[in-house]
Amino acid sequence: MSSDLERDLSSAAVSVRSIPPVVFVWLLGLATLAGAAAVVQPLAGIALALIALAAALLRNTPVRRLGWAAVPLTAVAAIVGPNLAVPGVPWLFAFRILIVGLGLGLVGYILIGGRLPVVAGLGRPVLLISVWVLWSALSILWARDTVAAARWTLFLAMMAGMACAIGIAGRSSHGLTRIFKVLGATFCLAIAIAMAELVLGVRLPTSALLGQDRQVAFGATSLFGNQNNFATFLTLSLPYFLLLPVVSRDIRLRILGVGGTLAALGALLYTGSKSNLLALGIVLLGLVALTAGDRRGRGRVIGAVAVAVVSLVVVVPAVTGGGGLIKLPTRALDKFSFSTLSGQVNSDTGSGGVRSSLQLDGLNLFVESGGLGVGAGNAESEVAALPNAPPVPNLHNWWLEVLVNGGVIGFACWFALYLYLVSRCLRVGWRARDPFVKYLGFAGALSLLGFIAGGLAPSTSIHFGPLWIAVGLAMAAVAVGHRTLGSR
Repeated sequence: MSSDLERDLSSAAVSVRSIPPVVFVWLLGLATLAGAAAVVQPLAGIALALIALAAALLRNTPVRRLGWAAVPLTAVAAIVGPNLAVPGVPWLFAFRILIVGLGLGLVGYILIGGRLPVVAGLGRPVLLISVWVLWSALSILWARDTVAAARWTLFLAMMAGMACAIGIAGRSSHGLTRIFKVLGATFCLAIAIAMAELVLGVRLPTSALLGQDRQVAFGATSLFGNQNNFATFLTLSLPYFLLLPVVSRDIRLRILGVGGTLAALGALLYTGSKSNLLALGIVLLGLVALTAGDRRGRGRVIGAVAVAVVSLVVVVPAVTGGGGLIKLPTRALDKFSFSTLSGQVNSDTGSGGVRSSLQLDGLNLFVESGGLGVGAGNAESEVAALPNAPPVPNLHNWWLEVLVNGGVIGFACWFALYLYLVSRCLRVGWRARDPFVKYLGFAGALSLLGFIAGGLAPSTSIHFGPLWIAVGLAMAAVAVGHRTLGSR
């Protein structure tokens, strides 16, 4: 596949050198303007200077190659999020700069004669995403809060665009290897920060637990601000580690898989996320079921069962208070208690009562909208405007958020995209003979299946990078599977 990528690059590479010299004269003027702007507004001057410097340094680099390199960097920036914000401007962080730059670069690439690759297997996902974005934009017309609607639509376009870029860039083994290496390093960074929180009590400035007593704020938030978002990141990532000992024959990859699995499970236990505990159960059951149904490699079911048993040995004693390898504090055990959650729902108190009320309010808003939806991003404002509004207006349910905001059509676009990617990934996993392709298909499917429950944890997932990266990796698995299975 890497040779195919090289042929693509050689046949369609468009270098910055092919841009008319007048453009570089303009860039020289931009650098001069940057110096003048720095006197009045330092940040603007620095930004302009960096743009001019980057254009000069990358003059001889093919634009298409720059685009492929920018995709994994954008994915990392989506995970790191506000931690890479411009000082003094908290809303302007690296991901937003990179995704806008990627979009502008794409437009510029097409204007100077470049062509986008047509990736077999991704036509339907891209079409569904496009319809969803257009419908979201149309819903601004009847949304009560037009600013929130426009903002939600913009986030949808940016995150879905990143997912499509990952799917296209990952259609080759070369591109996927680069993406996995970068994402793997980011996972290690997230785990390292979580360990620093738990052992040293050092938290990032974006953590919601910053400054709180460690006896009360026991959990790990890592790069994500709160425990629930971190937990969802872990369960979305977990299948890509769980499957390595099952599918791969390389001892190094098996060791990597076991180490990543244990690190993810240990960190997950210190989040207290019940919904992601359910997501873990879905992933483990799915792992055994998928390998058992794989006619081309039923011997792998033994490895899958072994991995699932080890995972349960680590998790179950810890969350039930029976000791085991990880001793959780009492407050963590209370967080994992489903009986406590049931009591809160019945008495309409605590977190369980608030969440139950939010679900009912969301469904009522959907019904009152006649199935049309309240408009993109307006679920929160509509809940906040209710007579007896809950203290927290976020629905904390991605599935319900899509339904309430976009109505039947918006939800149908997301659900059709979800079902298509899961079903195609399963098909790739079951039909592929290549262990790497099989790994991509099964991991993509399990990651999205776990999100059935994992999507109930974050307050919203419209700007939650790990979800859209998982969607992008599933798209890449579909593209790779279509290419290899189709050719055979």
